[in-house]
Amino acid sequence: MTTKIFDFLLYGAATIVILSIMSSATVAERKYKEQVDDIELIEVEEPLIIEEEEVDLTSEIVFTSQPSCGPCKAFERDCVPALRKAGWRMTKAGPDSRGTPSFDLCLGGKVVASKSGYRNRRSFFQWVRNVIARDR
Repeated sequence: MTTKIFDFLLYGAATIVILSIMSSATVAERKYKEQVDDIELIEVEEPLIIEEEEVDLTSEIVFTSQPSCGPCKAFERDCVPALRKAGWRMTKAGPDSRGTPSFDLCLGGKVVASKSGYRNRRSFFQWVRNVIARDR
């Protein structure tokens, strides 16, 4: 009888701990989604300097991707539609010697920055903003 009471108390306490962890995770996920939804889109602006008439004025992000790559799928879902809507050309390429996903940011037809790896929409957009600000 004593072991049944002990087992009941032990399982009850474990259930309470598991439910509180799940609740904390749900709250953290909700806060993260609110932060991600607050991210401003990056609008493509006209180039600042045009030296020749035949300069490629394309603002493009070339990214590598693999079908089985979780971060690749997350990038394509979270960022590609928003960047296309903002005027960016998004070009998907096959894997190269770098890890996937990897990114080449092109302004005026030239690669101005590269990086590998994707964490989340906010950090990716911040990287794009920093590159644009640096190259102005």
